[in-house]
Amino acid sequence: MLSSLKDKISDLLKPITKIVSKTGISPNTLTLLGLIAGFAASYFVAFGGKVEALLAVIVASLFDLLDGALARNEGMKTARGGFLDSVFDRYVDAALILALGIRVDEIFLAAIALVGAYMVSYTRARAEKEIEKCDVGIAERGERIIIILVGIAFSLEYYALIALAILSHLTALHRIIYAYGKIKEKESG
Repeated sequence: MLSSLKDKISDLLKPITKIVSKTGISPNTLTLLGLIAGFAASYFVAFGGKVEALLAVIVASLFDLLDGALARNEGMKTARGGFLDSVFDRYVDAALILALGIRVDEIFLAAIALVGAYMVSYTRARAEKEIEKCDVGIAERGERIIIILVGIAFSLEYYALIALAILSHLTALHRIIYAYGKIKEKESG
């Protein structure tokens, strides 16, 4: 859902990406900083106070927004950068979801949510080997980050984990059904 806003967000960030590009900082550097910030955020989610956890997740998310916007806006988009960004995003996803599970002492629920999050990513990657696009569903990465932020902000971390588990698996299922239908059309047409 939020991925449809990617171009609008990139446009909003153009003044910032112009400044960042003049410093010589590359999108890959921002991706690496986002990974580090994501791991730090995970620590604060697991063991810190509410304010520290919220700020840390927001900072990590800003790096994630900025690296892609910089790449798109300043003509620095590369296959290597896209690959690196996706892999590092999965590491941060895992760290944040597990940290949320530690925060509320619900590791098994966190594991279910984590598998769902990974299946959202995997079903898209695998489907797009066969069809052009498979970005359907309601719980992509941006939505999952918002669920985590809302859960922490309102002390509803346990319910955020439940929402992550359910919505991630529903999104993966949606992608499976969608891709299967599109592949079937392609094979019969």
